[in-house]
Amino acid sequence: MTLILDDTKQLEFHTDMGEIIKPIKEELKSLNWILTNQEYTLLDYKEKGVVEKLDHESEIIHFDGQELLEILESRQIQFIWGVFCATKKRILKLDQDQIPYADMNSEIWTSPDKFLLPDSEIEIICFDSSYTIIKFKDKELEERWRIKFTDAKKLKKKNAS
Repeated sequence: MTLILDDTKQLEFHTDMGEIIKPIKEELKSLNWILTNQEYTLLDYKEKGVVEKLDHESEIIHFDGQELLEILESRQIQFIWGVFCATKKRILKLDQDQIPYADMNSEIWTSPDKFLLPDSEIEIICFDSSYTIIKFKDKELEERWRIKFTDAKKLKKKNAS
């Protein structure tokens, strides 16, 4: 099932990944992650400067789970756009047409339960800083996440505009 947070007081801002990952952080550490289609603002830039690993110009940023967890827990980052995909195996290369994206991707709405990257175990989509969309292959993990984020709703299929 695909879940969406679109109107919640449970987060300071909708795409606060530091909060979003809290219920799943132990599992997050054991997975390999990519971030694509990223646009973000470092809310703590004046105090802490840049995050070396994050690069607006990169199509794909690779993280091991521990590395991603450290960034998300130690920095205050608002992801305006971004697709976080977690896999069991490291993703070495993707063809251009395989790179997951959120901006202007109607499949998010017309095929909400389809993973943008078929090998994903977890996908978190930061959509225009207004929505956080999350998908889990592991139903137990999904339920644990839903206990914390009670405002999350099932994302229902919509016709493309």
